[in-house]
Amino acid sequence: MFGLSRLRAVEIGVALLLTLAALLFVAFRAWAEERSIQVSDAWARPTAGQSTTSAAYMTIANESDAGDVLEAASSPKAKAVELHQTTMTADGVMQMRQIKDGIAIEAGKVLALKPGGAHLMLLGLERGLAAGDTLPLTLEFAKAGAVEITLTIGSEAPEKQDHGGHAHH
Repeated sequence: MFGLSRLRAVEIGVALLLTLAALLFVAFRAWAEERSIQVSDAWARPTAGQSTTSAAYMTIANESDAGDVLEAASSPKAKAVELHQTTMTADGVMQMRQIKDGIAIEAGKVLALKPGGAHLMLLGLERGLAAGDTLPLTLEFAKAGAVEITLTIGSEAPEKQDHGGHAHH
């Protein structure tokens, strides 16, 4: 075959099969990882006046067989994005505290970042946010890695988004 010895042709065939197997393995791993974290209904409140601070909310589903941790978030349009938890004191006063160790999401469970609970604070925004705007955001997970999403700006959660605020990883 093309002037190659039979042994050389077999060697080339084996090399091609091993290369194909490696490519399939990498593609399968990427496909499997893509299904581990799903983000939906991602939104942020419009800023008030000249404020450069807002809060972001979303639903995060961990569809993997192992727990994961939302460790951090970032946006090219904000100086910082922090994980926060709102709680009510015994006196009825709401307090907001930064979560420094991340938020665990058990395997097969859903984490709701929502008003009055865990959420993301968007700090030092480049400009104010108006209803209808969008904002890119990257969520950093301990196992799933970076998940890029787009927040929709509005005064309440978007209706069952199928794009924009929806991401798989």
